Amino acid sequence: LPVIIILFGVSNFTVSSESPLPIYSSQKAHDTMDLMVNYREGNGLSVLERISTILASGNNSQASVDSAGEIASNFLDKNLDGREYLLTEESHLDGKPLAGKMELKKADNVATASRNCGNYTFRIYIR
Repeated sequence: LPVIIILFGVSNFTVSSESPLPIYSSQKAHDTMDLMVNYREGNGLSVLERISTILASGNNSQASVDSAGEIASNFLDKNLDGREYLLTEESHLDGKPLAGKMELKKADNVATASRNCGNYTFRIYIR
């Protein structure tokens, strides 16, 4: 009887055909935000701290958005190995893109992560 139960259990075992890509992408989004919070250059500020400081000191002007976006783009282009991404600021800029390009309405399998830094909330989308 135990052999029959084991055989029945094994015969009903199905292998998932889902790709591990969404899990990998989701983890990549979280890892990327963690890196932006923890990676520090010579000035002692993390990437997100530099971005939020630039935005705050420029009163969220277009010039400060452009400068912050350049820092973000340089960092993300170097660390995302050609992946498609979009970095936005949610709390003061209402989701305005800072770096990257992605058509969110047409995108599928998009992973996202967000972090607060100062008075700013940053969200990254990665595909």
